[in-house]
Amino acid sequence: PNVCIEREESTDDENEEEGRELQKNDTESEEVPNFFSTSISLSNCQQTPTKYECVTKINNHGVVKTFTVRYKCCYGFSRAEGSTGCDRKVELKSLLDTLTDLNAKEFRKLVVDNGLNSRFENDNLTVFVPSDQAINDFNDMLNQFNDLSPIPQREKRDLRNVMSSEELVWNHVTEGFVDLTELINEEIIYNENQNNSIRINNYPTQNYERLVTANCKRVAKANNLASNGIVHLVDGVITPIRDSVQDIIRNHKRLTSLSQVLKNTDLFKKFKDEGHYTIFAPTNEAFDKLDAATKQKLLNGEACAKSIISHHVTAHTVCSIAIIGNSTTHNVEGEVLNMERKNDDQLIFENKAKIIKTDIMGTNGVVHLIDTIVIPESALFINDALKKEKLTKFQQLIEKAELTDEINDLKNATVFAPSDDAFEKEKGKKILEEIGDDKEKLRELIRYHTVQGKVQSCDMNNNAILKSLDQDKPLRVNLYSTLPIFNNIVNKATINCAAVTGFDEKTCGSVIHEVNKILIPPSKNILDVVKSDTKYSKLQKIIEGTEIEEILGQENRTITFLAPSDETLAALDEEQLKTLEDKEKAVDILKAHILTEILCCTGVGPQTWGFNSMVPTLANRNVQIGRTGNHQIRIGRGVVTSCDNLATNGVVHSINRVFFPQQQIPANVGGFFLFDF
Repeated sequence: PNVCIEREESTDDENEEEGRELQKNDTESEEVPNFFSTSISLSNCQQTPTKYECVTKINNHGVVKTFTVRYKCCYGFSRAEGSTGCDRKVELKSLLDTLTDLNAKEFRKLVVDNGLNSRFENDNLTVFVPSDQAINDFNDMLNQFNDLSPIPQREKRDLRNVMSSEELVWNHVTEGFVDLTELINEEIIYNENQNNSIRINNYPTQNYERLVTANCKRVAKANNLASNGIVHLVDGVITPIRDSVQDIIRNHKRLTSLSQVLKNTDLFKKFKDEGHYTIFAPTNEAFDKLDAATKQKLLNGEACAKSIISHHVTAHTVCSIAIIGNSTTHNVEGEVLNMERKNDDQLIFENKAKIIKTDIMGTNGVVHLIDTIVIPESALFINDALKKEKLTKFQQLIEKAELTDEINDLKNATVFAPSDDAFEKEKGKKILEEIGDDKEKLRELIRYHTVQGKVQSCDMNNNAILKSLDQDKPLRVNLYSTLPIFNNIVNKATINCAAVTGFDEKTCGSVIHEVNKILIPPSKNILDVVKSDTKYSKLQKIIEGTEIEEILGQENRTITFLAPSDETLAALDEEQLKTLEDKEKAVDILKAHILTEILCCTGVGPQTWGFNSMVPTLANRNVQIGRTGNHQIRIGRGVVTSCDNLATNGVVHSINRVFFPQQQIPANVGGFFLFDF
């Protein structure tokens, strides 16, 4: 009973169809029907306490139509909880009588005193009526302001001197029936006072109810139906909004420093007039708390000023009334912001700054004044960020090399910082011993860990080459999937075969990744690596003058060589050794030791029963790889005994097995096991 049904229909591509018709007429050609197109229907229904709405989109051979069916209580009826219809009849009175019932006597008096009775009796209007207490508080605020006026014997002003009483009334009124349950968050409606905006916001509360605000004034009692309109009782006076948040900052006497920073960083241009912003604006006094050098850098738009100021801005409206207990939101950089309302009602921003003035409304958002600038971790200099991330040994090397200023001044850079454990490993200690007190070599080492350009984890591509700041010496990125089932999901990354163990630590315009090894630029190709290592002396003789020697020396390849050491070759029987003495047979055998891609040991995942990871070889067959329970890396039938000897054209691993061709199983064996093949 008493449920009204509204139906709407629209064609989404009417303009497109008109364009097609015009094009058809212009070209005098006939459109060929698409017999393979289909008809698809998608529906989405939702229910609220006041309505049930279904939106159906039908795509019929390329023509998309939208049908909306809305069931809601007929005007003047409401729904009791659990009711199947709208069985509660509302006694509808005129707007003026409804104001009386809501004890909005002060506002009603303004309507009558200004002779506005006729419109309130005859027109359909929605009124955001301030309570008597709100109007009295507003008057008291103005009177206190007048008491501080330097003009002697000045008569106290009330709100009629700020704007005319008629303007005050129309500032709270909009045409038609505005049901707040049907408005979405950040929706803008316009009042009768020169079309000033009223911004509607919806916030969740701790008891799962909905907090609704109008220009950041709490709606205390919404949707009071009248015979010719709707009345919403609000806890404050809605004043005219004429300036954007940018203009508020430009014109506010306490925000001249912030205005200067926004100007010098071009951040003013980032704000859009149709946007929804909250700016936690540091006052001039907040800037004065900084040391002189930092303050001046900020004012000049330096010292990561963009990141620091952006940390104070959100892309949605946060009214102070919505901060209940501990609350969180996200700024324009996607970082979490913490806000808190103390027991004494004091509001705190990011556990550091007090919010000293709230809810300065703009046409595109709201401004709150804070007494302290919050410098986020993402705005720290690289050197300070290394300390925070406990990458202290690399940070100390930077200081020892006297590169602190150079590294901190980097903009749009990437640092691959070795962990402290990397320096404690035997290889790490050996590298530092070789460098000793040679500052130039130390600087080369640090610069080799640094890349111009911000490379975040999502920007990494397999086999990509990054140019380091050490004379453009290359760093190679490799990506791997070590998951047994989801082998298309990348979950490991390496830089020069060093595992990236920490990702995307943001700094002042740059990013830091943690790696588990000290990075050293390779200086030899794979052939030279083999020739220069005495443990491969037998292997050198086998490949000498063969195609394998040529392949290992080619700089345009990126390969992995599984090199059998002298110890491995010494364990072969006489027949196997004779086979390797045959150059042609040796080439065929050793091609199975050359993987056609770079495989770092970090990129080898655990062996899982039933799921095999395979990599291709130059012998035109794949070999199985896996990491056993005791962390051995198995490739084919061999075990890797020495990992990740880096070369300019790939990587060398020592292996304890030579991959001779397997003997064919005779056909008359009489069967096979499923996993044999």
